[in-house]
Amino acid sequence: MAAKFSSLGVQHMISNKTINAMDVCVIIAAQQYLGRVSTTELALRLHLSISNLESILKPLKDQHIVSSRKGPGGGYEIRGDLALISMWDIAAVFEPTLAEQGNEAQPIDAADYEWGLEQVIIDTLSQQALSDFVTPHALQTPVEPPVVNRFKFKPLAAPLVPKAPNSVFQLHMAM
Repeated sequence: MAAKFSSLGVQHMISNKTINAMDVCVIIAAQQYLGRVSTTELALRLHLSISNLESILKPLKDQHIVSSRKGPGGGYEIRGDLALISMWDIAAVFEPTLAEQGNEAQPIDAADYEWGLEQVIIDTLSQQALSDFVTPHALQTPVEPPVVNRFKFKPLAAPLVPKAPNSVFQLHMAM
């Protein structure tokens, strides 16, 4: 989805960051009845790094879509009614529109095509509420973190225990 079609003159498509932001909001909304969702849990569910996730959560927090609380029992939650937050409200945080970018440098046909495509994206996302994507039953089970040490090395194989005597005294007893 994040690919750009330069041969068609399309310079604006939905970015991976926007898609990840929508996924983040859906997961937070789905687990809202269980309490706040931690950054670590979101990172595990979405397979994103903590720093990438924080670069998504900060603008969402600045635009009052999510709120956070630090400390034990802390985490992120959606602010407001899920039925009143559209997917475009989330996407608009990360996607500049053509009106904001200015399209003086493009030929009029390419600008018209992009404007039409942008309007379809905005209209489609505006008609979908965050509550339409929430399926709490699919996300009820907590994510178990994989068993990985802090350096992210693979676990060592179990050591091979020899079945032979390991001393002269045991050798004498075996005979």
